[in-house]
Parts: sequence; structure tokens; C-alpha cells
Amino acid sequence: MFKRPPASQPTKTVNNQLSSIHGLKVLYEPKSVRSLASNAAMILISAALLSWSFRFMKAQLTTVNSVDAVMNGMLTDIRTQQEGVISKVTAKTGQSINSEELLFVIENQRASQLQAQEISSRLNQQEAELRQAQERLAHKLSLLNIVNRDAVNQERLAVLENQQNQKQLLSDLKGTKSRYQLAQLNYKRAKLLKSEGAIAEASFDTAEIELKQRESEVESLQAKLAALQVNQDAVRNGLSLSRTRSNYDPSIRLVELQLQIAEDQQGIETLKKTVQGTKAEFGQAKKDLQHKQVATIKSPESGVMWRLTAQPGKFVQQGESLGQIAVCNQRWVDAWVDEQKVQSLKVGTPAEIKLNGTASSVTLTGKISVIRSGIGRLSAGEDTVVAMMPNLPRHTQVHITLDTEDTEPSSSSSENMHNGNLCYIGYTGRVIFKVRSTSFFAGF
Repeated sequence: MFKRPPASQPTKTVNNQLSSIHGLKVLYEPKSVRSLASNAAMILISAALLSWSFRFMKAQLTTVNSVDAVMNGMLTDIRTQQEGVISKVTAKTGQSINSEELLFVIENQRASQLQAQEISSRLNQQEAELRQAQERLAHKLSLLNIVNRDAVNQERLAVLENQQNQKQLLSDLKGTKSRYQLAQLNYKRAKLLKSEGAIAEASFDTAEIELKQRESEVESLQAKLAALQVNQDAVRNGLSLSRTRSNYDPSIRLVELQLQIAEDQQGIETLKKTVQGTKAEFGQAKKDLQHKQVATIKSPESGVMWRLTAQPGKFVQQGESLGQIAVCNQRWVDAWVDEQKVQSLKVGTPAEIKLNGTASSVTLTGKISVIRSGIGRLSAGEDTVVAMMPNLPRHTQVHITLDTEDTEPSSSSSENMHNGNLCYIGYTGRVIFKVRSTSFFAGF
């Protein structure tokens, strides 16, 4: 430690040199201390340079950087299915849209009602035909009861008449048999008297003829009685051919009515189905008319409203575009790479995308799906190509398909999307392609 000398005497340093000039005093540190600090600083700087050089060489050997990149995505066009005036617009450009969400309401009070009126008229006519058919069926059912009762009465009367005829025949047969027995006795007596010569030949012939006549009468009555029995059995089985005062068998009329009633019932069922079909058609026609008068258009996809061309009060034609929706889960990245570095890339090479204008935490990943070179110099299928200046840069377009977890907006990007950033579609950025494994550098 140095002591402060008197002001009138010069002071010597450790190197025997004066250190006081015009009253100023300077204290010198040892040389060894200054050299140690300088060496430590040089070592730190050298280590930092070495680390930066190592990382730079590692990046150059394992990755390829894009010259430019832009986020791209699919757009869904929203078109109206009919003409009318837009009465309501619920979406705004940049707004998040869910699938089946109401976007537009279109009104058209001039929609034609002719189709619904024609179907209504046809429905009224069919309902009138159905009522008439039901009335005819009810009349035939009542007539069927009458004819059925007549048929029963006809059978009963026919059986009763047949029984009366049988009784009369039995009575006649009984008398005829008595006369036949008397004729037999007369014949036997005449035959005996003839053998004794008591009567003439003519009397015997008369007795014989009378016997045969009585026998024939008995056989005829027996045949009639058998015929009446058969006729009675036929009447009981509904096979009688007896006729009423109208000269028409009610059993035949009964069968005809039953057939007509079955046909009418089938026709009524057909008319009912026709009426039901027409009612359904009329209901659909009313719905179509209401849809034409007031049509609602919903979002076909989930995403964000990319472009909005519809405004309330605007008249639109059928098929006119109302806007476009950017489908956020169908995005990709188009990048451009120096043509000399394309040899390091291939389909399936992993890629890391960092977009400009987003938070540093927003990093997307994907893989190369298409490598398209010759942009601006080649028209595919033509024999001629476009020559470029030698000094102009030559780039290759690379199509990058995003990984599944990056197709939907993440929680960090969702906020930007709601703020109108449209799922980052159109954002530029930088793509880093990982062309080699980093395992070689793991030990360093």
C-alpha cells in the first residue's frame, strides 16, 4: 500500500518514475492483475465465437432455410340457391364461423304460388272422389243386408214349398199304391176265373191293363218324390234355381254385391293412399314456397369469413356468390427454396414454420408433400421454355402439408383468429427444413 508523500516532493512509482504532474496523483495496479482480466475476457469472447460457429455449422449441415414462405388455405364459396333481397347478414369479415351457423336471410315475396294452388285443387278433387266412393260403398252395404235377407227367405220358402210338394206326392203315392193293390187283386181273380172259363178273354185283358197302369202311376210318383228330395238338398246348399217375382235369384245377386263391395273397398284404399300422397306433396309445396319466400343460408364449413360481398337490401340472382369462408382445418404452406438446395429436400422432409407477425410461441410443423421446380420458366406440355437471365435467382416451390395437430387453430392462434387474422392465411414467414439428423452433433 502506498503512502501519500508531501506535496513539495515528487513521488516515485514502483518503476522509479514520477507520478505527480501538476498536483495530479495516479495509482497504478499491478501488471499481473491487468493481464488476468484481459485473458479472461479473451477466453469468454473466444468461447462465444466458437459456440456461435458450431451452431452455425450445425444449422448449415442439418437444415435448409426457405427464401420466402406464405400460409395458404382452401376457400369455400357461398352461393344463393334462389333470387331475392338480402334481409339479414349475421357475419362479418374475419369473424369465426361454425358449421351450420346462420349467415344470410333472403326474402322473395314474388315467388310463384301456382304449383301449390294446382296441388290444392287436385287434393280437393281426390277428396271429393273418396267421399263419393265411400257413399256408394255404404249404399251397397245396406243393399247387401237386404239381399242377404231375401236370400235367406228365398231358401226358407223354397224348402217349405218343397216339403209341401213332398207331402202332396206322398199322399198321391199312397192312394195310387192302394189302387195298384186293388188292381193286383182284380188281376189275380180274373186270371183264376179265366183258367176255369168263367169269364171272357176281354175281361182278363182289362184287368191286366189296369194293373200295369196302376204300377206305372206308382213308379211316376216315386220318381217325382225323389226329384223333390234332391231339389230340397240343393236349396239347402244354396244351389236352388228357383226364381223370385223379379225373375232373379237373390243368392246370385248376393254374390255380385259381395264382389262389387270388395272392388269398392279396394278402390277406397287406393284413393286414401292417393290423398295421403297428395297431402304430403301439398305440404312440401307449401314448405318450398315458404323457403322461396324466406330462405336461410347456413355455413357449410367451420372457419372464418374470408370475404363478404353480400349487404342487407341487395338483390341477388340465383347462384350469385355471397362470400367466401376460409377453412382453417385445410391449410398448407407454400415456400420457395434456392434451387441449388433442392437436392437436399425430398417428399416427407420435416419442416418447421415460423410466421411473421405472430407471437414467437406460434410455431407450426409439417412435411413436404410436393416439390415443384421450373416456376416461371416452364409451361408443362409445351416444347419451348422461357429463358431467364443468368444472374437472376432460381427458386423452387415447395408445398408443405401441416401436421394434424396444426390444421386446427391452437389456443394461442385462436385469439389472433378472432381478432381478424383469418387463421394466418396469407401470412409470410420462414420455413426450416430438417434435412439431416442431429444425432451426430449430440456428443459435442
